[in-house]
Amino acid sequence: MTAIHKLMNVAFPLLSLILLSIFMPLYLFFKLVLIFAKKLAYSENMAKKVVIITGAASGIGEQVAYEYARRGAFLSLVDIKMDNLEAVANKARSLGSADVIIIGADVSKIQDCKRFVDETVNYYGQLDHLVNNAGIIHTHTRVEDCHDVSELIPVIDINFWGAVYGTFYAIPHLKNSKGKIIVIASAAGWFPIPRFSTYNASKAAMINFFETLRIELGWTIGITIVTLGPIKTDLALRAINDEVQRSLGRIIPMSQASECAKAIVKSACRGDMYVTYPSWVKVLFPWRVLFPEVMDLVIRFVFEFFPNNPGKKDVLHMRAVVTVFFSVAFFLNILLPPLTLALILFILLPYLLFKTFHFVIRSMLSQNVAGKVILITGASSGIGEHLAYEYGKRGARLALVARRENRLKEVATKAKSLGSPDVITIPADVSIVQDCKRFVDLTVNHFGQLDHLVNNAGIVPLSLFEHITDVTNFVPAMDINFWGSAYGTYFAIPHLRKSNGRIVAITSSAGWLPAPRMMFYNSSKAATITFYESLRTELGKEIGITIVTPGLIESEMTQGKFLSKEGKMIVDQEMRDVQLSVMPIRSVIGAAKAIVNGACRGDSYFTEPGYIRTTFYWKVFCPEVLEIMNRWLLISGSSERGAISKKLLDLTGLKNYLYPESIRNPKLKPN
Repeated sequence: MTAIHKLMNVAFPLLSLILLSIFMPLYLFFKLVLIFAKKLAYSENMAKKVVIITGAASGIGEQVAYEYARRGAFLSLVDIKMDNLEAVANKARSLGSADVIIIGADVSKIQDCKRFVDETVNYYGQLDHLVNNAGIIHTHTRVEDCHDVSELIPVIDINFWGAVYGTFYAIPHLKNSKGKIIVIASAAGWFPIPRFSTYNASKAAMINFFETLRIELGWTIGITIVTLGPIKTDLALRAINDEVQRSLGRIIPMSQASECAKAIVKSACRGDMYVTYPSWVKVLFPWRVLFPEVMDLVIRFVFEFFPNNPGKKDVLHMRAVVTVFFSVAFFLNILLPPLTLALILFILLPYLLFKTFHFVIRSMLSQNVAGKVILITGASSGIGEHLAYEYGKRGARLALVARRENRLKEVATKAKSLGSPDVITIPADVSIVQDCKRFVDLTVNHFGQLDHLVNNAGIVPLSLFEHITDVTNFVPAMDINFWGSAYGTYFAIPHLRKSNGRIVAITSSAGWLPAPRMMFYNSSKAATITFYESLRTELGKEIGITIVTPGLIESEMTQGKFLSKEGKMIVDQEMRDVQLSVMPIRSVIGAAKAIVNGACRGDSYFTEPGYIRTTFYWKVFCPEVLEIMNRWLLISGSSERGAISKKLLDLTGLKNYLYPESIRNPKLKPN
């Protein structure tokens, strides 16, 4: 198994580079032709089509309502603010909508989401477009400055779950009409900025969820994912209502919501998969992908240093320069992309050489964790268990957290035998705020310090979205995978700052490479990645953050343990084979050693096995290709359990070579 991964770590990136070099010109040419063809030949006629718009009382939702009204659509406007909604409805009627209904609802409540979909379909008899727009922003100077971390929960509940709930009830009606879902996300989902950590995370979760859903639904329902840059709305203006953000607002131009709405509706009617507005924001994407560390430094400088230190003259001068720069649409939309490409090509090689040199230096100066205090969540099995053993071998003192107390004690005993001088076990549920505070406090009270926080606890739900009968059964995925990390981090930050410590976030490559049936797992991991990227720009060098994105690792998940659509943990090895197919599974012992090495080196990102990182670039440059391949492999077939992925595994007999013994014949630990 080790030999297979070593071979793939060398061969897969090289093969991908060759294929991308050959394939990309043809792919880009095809995309360009398709874009022009859709612009010239196809645009859906919205006259008498039925459109639900959430968050329609103001901002982008309001302007989108007006744009659909101009096209003669029937509207169902949803918002919690009924007074504003009535005014929007009246204006929409005056602009050309033949019929408008308004529905007061809170999208974070599943009953309200069912009600507004039912009322719309009962009134109009159909549903053609669902625009998931409702959202809020909660901002503090830093995450740790929240008086109560639970203040942040509504951001995920409204922005993410509000979109999920409405979609869940709308899908049957949208399938009947071959309709469309329009998702108003944000560029902050892939270009996270400080002070908006939870907002950024919610938008990353939305993007990933609907990318996964698009794989599952295929062509039956179109999905347009909108990633917005700075738009002038009441929500945005409220979010920048402090001195730092006002300073930033002076130098970054905000586009008008009305123009944004036109672009959104045009793209939806064309059937675009993605749209970014204003279009210059797309230029930031390759920079974020290729130079993440550089962009972290730039973002931190812009948000921390410049707004706090400029004189009035400097600010006005910068504003004048930037205003002129950004007001020239031709320069932004035509010249800026090729200039960006040229600049990237110019600095890419020196940057890679510097990264290699920096990696060597960090490897030589790797942290000695002997005597350090390491807190590990989800430590009763899988990656968490073996991270405990690896830290134990290096002489670290351990605080092990999980729900299974008996298993924790077994892991603690073995960790001590491997070299840990002191181990405590703390039974806790990371989805409960009070438990997270308790395990951090107990650790610091016992050891007097905290050096590494390893957020590893997680569960994997598995079900096609349309097969779910009660979507609330999957809420624990976000509660454990995302909030379980965020809560513990919130309480640990003051102690980690004292020790110049490190947060090790065990996320997943599913955060950028979504697989069908796992949309809640995928979206929770995307949220976690973006949350810690945001947090890293807030904390700077005070606390290191290593974001770990594992591929397929020997664990209870790869042994077939999933959260079922009924909300129960089950073992289903047949569905495990459907999901994993012919991908080799990495030994958990080797993975744990590599992860601890990465954390001790101070890596910002670490992917294990290494070749999995290559899939990120396929996702960035050829997202449509990956979606088609995922659907063909994991969805196509005579039945769900007869997917091509399962047939490949059975026909080739590769299971005996690609799956370790513990996966082929698992001995799962009791719950």
